[in-house]
Amino acid sequence: MSKTSQYKYLLKGIPASPGIAIGKPHQLRGSNILPPEKNLSEKEIQMEVERFRNAVSLAKRELKELREEAAQKMGEDGAKIFEVHQMLLDDQLLIDETINQIRSEKKNADLIFYHRMKHYQEALEGMENDYFRSRSFDIKDVRQRIIKNMQGEDQKHLNLLQDPRVIVSRELTPSDTVNLERSKILAFVTELGGRTSHAAIMASSLEIPLVVGIDNISAFVKDTYIWVVDGISGEIVIDPSPQLLEHYRKLQKEFYEYEQNLSTIRELPCQTLDGKDIELSANLEFPGDIQSVSAHGARGIGLYRTEYLYLARTQLPSEEEQYQEYTRIAEAIFPNPVIIRAVDLGGDKQSDCIPIPKEANPFLGWRGIRICLDEQILFKAQLRAILRASTRGNVKLIFPLISSVTELDKCINLVNDVKNELKQEGIAFNEKLEIGAMIEVPGTALITDIIASKVDFLSIGTNDLIQFSLAVDRGNERIAELYQPFHPAVLRLIRHIVREGHRKHVWVGMCGEMASDPLAILVLVGLGLDELSVSPVFLPEIKQIIRSVHYGECVQIAEQVMKMSSCDEIKNHMMQIMKHKFGYPRFHQ
Repeated sequence: MSKTSQYKYLLKGIPASPGIAIGKPHQLRGSNILPPEKNLSEKEIQMEVERFRNAVSLAKRELKELREEAAQKMGEDGAKIFEVHQMLLDDQLLIDETINQIRSEKKNADLIFYHRMKHYQEALEGMENDYFRSRSFDIKDVRQRIIKNMQGEDQKHLNLLQDPRVIVSRELTPSDTVNLERSKILAFVTELGGRTSHAAIMASSLEIPLVVGIDNISAFVKDTYIWVVDGISGEIVIDPSPQLLEHYRKLQKEFYEYEQNLSTIRELPCQTLDGKDIELSANLEFPGDIQSVSAHGARGIGLYRTEYLYLARTQLPSEEEQYQEYTRIAEAIFPNPVIIRAVDLGGDKQSDCIPIPKEANPFLGWRGIRICLDEQILFKAQLRAILRASTRGNVKLIFPLISSVTELDKCINLVNDVKNELKQEGIAFNEKLEIGAMIEVPGTALITDIIASKVDFLSIGTNDLIQFSLAVDRGNERIAELYQPFHPAVLRLIRHIVREGHRKHVWVGMCGEMASDPLAILVLVGLGLDELSVSPVFLPEIKQIIRSVHYGECVQIAEQVMKMSSCDEIKNHMMQIMKHKFGYPRFHQ
């Protein structure tokens, strides 16, 4: 936080949904306050049980209405976000245990239910896995809904806003998001949450700016203040001077015009001015994102992360369940390709269906392809499902975290074993299914030539490649500034991988977050990458950059950058180039 004559406060958070909003704040009410304790007489116990049951029944009716409203606003995939809520409300064991505790402790239902749900919520919040931390909001959302019903609070308070506001809260639940009228929301700002939280997913779907991760945000809420929420940089400017406010209004207009112009290139090829084609694909995190992939003009799916099928469940997904899901995605994207990654559990992706022991260094431990090769029942079921879904010819398979030729050979041998099994069973599959390897380990990068000779394509996973190369835990906030995609060593590794892959006549793509960074695009294209797979929301911007330059120019820029010796020198150089060539809001910092 800082102060100058240009503004009252400047707060810095994490940008989770792009855009620029200007307006007054409104603090969202929550049910985080501990309900008062009440001792019940014998006569009051049954009445309290009935009050609890009625609150649950009302919550189910409200949830049905919310789901229908969400389906209208965001489509059926957006409405699926409430499935976890429905499961909680239908959990008879949770209901029965709460009732038994009301009777045994003779305390009020809202207090009992508050403590029971808070226990589950805190267990999830304490996990390293971002997916499970995000699910803690589902538990809190259901807790708040039932407690409000027991206390008789009005669920429609969010729509009482008289004018559009910046919605400020400790966290933002899916119910809060859907309850609000879109016309009343300028932006969201929260203390908790992340880029993969439900709030981020829904804010992006509704095209609402969102900044998360700002401590004690409620202390800055005053009705007399004007807020500027910059969902591009993650900054919140509070009470700006007239001159600074005018500056942001201009940026807001520029950003809107830029976004509108981007929509016109959705169907155009991703090609440089001198005719160099770059395959531009999308990363697919959850099946509900498939509409966003198509809407933003992706060439295909360059990385389909299958982990969601294994998370938040206690039993492995069946072969048939996986086959149906992979087929649905392949059909939805046809005739464009979809690269399905073998399940990449471990590290920060823990699953109850495969107990993973606690390790001192989980990112360097039992994870990725290591789990697949050790748990071959899991692995073969997935391989069978992928092969069965490959009959249309647009499905490809890629293996994560390959660290040796031996691992890759074992994976390929297993694929051949599964092919033979399917043949014997008379089950159809694509005999020419393309197989790829992810290059995420520095040691693997150094033997790219050997790896490339055994596969059809390569994809660089920069998220792990960078943290392994620089010995930086990318989830550690204390050393976050050391996680540098523009480190000369990282760029040299990328250049080596591309050169060796091409020397073996296989195409080389990139699916890590670096591929979504506009500052990096000209360098990556100049280094010779054939494909970039990015988050759907960044697709139009990346395509616009590529369509606005000559390939020869990118090669020259890459050559210049490769002679530089520090991250700061490279980033500043690229920032100046991007400001000069593309003076749009993303580069206004």
